[in-house]
Amino acid sequence: MRNKIVLIAAVGAVAFCFCGCSAQEEKQLSKYTIDASLSQDNVLTASVVCDYVNNTDVPLDEVWFHLYPNAYRNGAKFAPVPDDRITEAYPDGRSYATLDISAVTVNGAATDITVAGEDCNILAVDTGTLQPADTVTVTINYTLSLPKVRHRLGYTDNSVNLANFYPIACVYRDGAFVADTYSSIGDPFFSECADYSVTLELPSGYDCAATGTVEKTESDGKTVYKSTARNVRDFAAVVGNKYSKMSGRSGMTVVNYMYYNDADPEGGLNAAIDALRVFGELFGEYPYAEYTVVQTGFLQGGMEYPGLSMISDGMTGDGKKDVIVHETAHQWWYGVVGNDEVKYPWLDEALAEYSTMMFYEHVDGYKYTFNAKRADALAAYMLYCETFKNNGLGDTSMTRPVTGYEGETEYSYMTYVKGALMLDDVRNTIGSDAFVNGLKSYYSGNMYAVAEPQHLIGAMEKASRRELNALFESWLNGNVKLYSAH
Repeated sequence: MRNKIVLIAAVGAVAFCFCGCSAQEEKQLSKYTIDASLSQDNVLTASVVCDYVNNTDVPLDEVWFHLYPNAYRNGAKFAPVPDDRITEAYPDGRSYATLDISAVTVNGAATDITVAGEDCNILAVDTGTLQPADTVTVTINYTLSLPKVRHRLGYTDNSVNLANFYPIACVYRDGAFVADTYSSIGDPFFSECADYSVTLELPSGYDCAATGTVEKTESDGKTVYKSTARNVRDFAAVVGNKYSKMSGRSGMTVVNYMYYNDADPEGGLNAAIDALRVFGELFGEYPYAEYTVVQTGFLQGGMEYPGLSMISDGMTGDGKKDVIVHETAHQWWYGVVGNDEVKYPWLDEALAEYSTMMFYEHVDGYKYTFNAKRADALAAYMLYCETFKNNGLGDTSMTRPVTGYEGETEYSYMTYVKGALMLDDVRNTIGSDAFVNGLKSYYSGNMYAVAEPQHLIGAMEKASRRELNALFESWLNGNVKLYSAH
């Protein structure tokens, strides 16, 4: 995701918009078959069939699923929108989601509906003993009344965002399912790759941008979209009846740009095409057949999902293109190479932000340059430290989870700005060739898997034949307060 960062000091103000095979491929993937129907009044009726594969090395007697829509309900303990942005997110007044799970079956047999978790955020399903490598079929039927909100899940007058709208299996780590609550800061998600077959039945005349390869049919006065996607981290869609669409290609990938209010749609499409090409050349080939960038009502600058990037309809001009590049970088960092975005939020955001800076080294015709972006990041970080952290004496560590930050400003400066400066320091320490080779190795070695910081550090050490733990740790633990330009 890209946030808008605004830093106001007594002496002035500065604003920036920030917006091969792997081990995972050898595993048998879980599969989601989703059939959903959206009514004219924005109520989703859905059935999710999850063929869950126990890819752990221990027997399981239950499977947990995230219920992200419950964060949007009235009374949620961990709401998705920060308190200081309520009016911006809900311009027509507060609105809430209602999630009603009507039935759960395991291998065809009905079972109890057990909603658990710290904030009603988990569906716990008793599966009986499930041995390693075995599969169980869990079917979940539910209805979801969508909130009217400019966010990942919800609708506005122009579009409907369907992200994190279905129960998705929690990752099993260290003897337990990871059951993180929602957070209004950062991207509070952690999931593993699976195969998807999704059917969305929409009101007649609706268009659809979605993860995967999408086919459209008309049936009984409804518009039906069928999407298939293999080996993706999750699934999302944006729908509406006001869209125009432009398409092009980048290598073997069809690139789409969908919009309803854009004075320069060609600029948006070309930014996506250029970014796919540049990042493919720098890091490794993009593995999916289709990629769609879609304009929508969204509080932040943009948000990434596999094969799909949401771009706020509040973004225009060069800022819009910059956000598109950043979200496209996330197709590599978060999408193909996954990470725990709750525990290590800097890992994908720093890479996406620095990749955006690198993009401007390899293309002409854009407002920004690499040197200017780096200088802006340095100035922003130094002023942040001086203004908000008493000359750098506060907590400038990057090793915190999303819940460890005081607010969006601190989170953004530590993960995006300082994260990008850290990677630039690594690049200048080991040289550009070794740095790019390290990113290539990190990408190819962790495709479709879940990476951790040591995987990135190890890839850089292997490429440079240097020990880099101390350098990374000095940045991650907050020892680096200020940064000198190279």
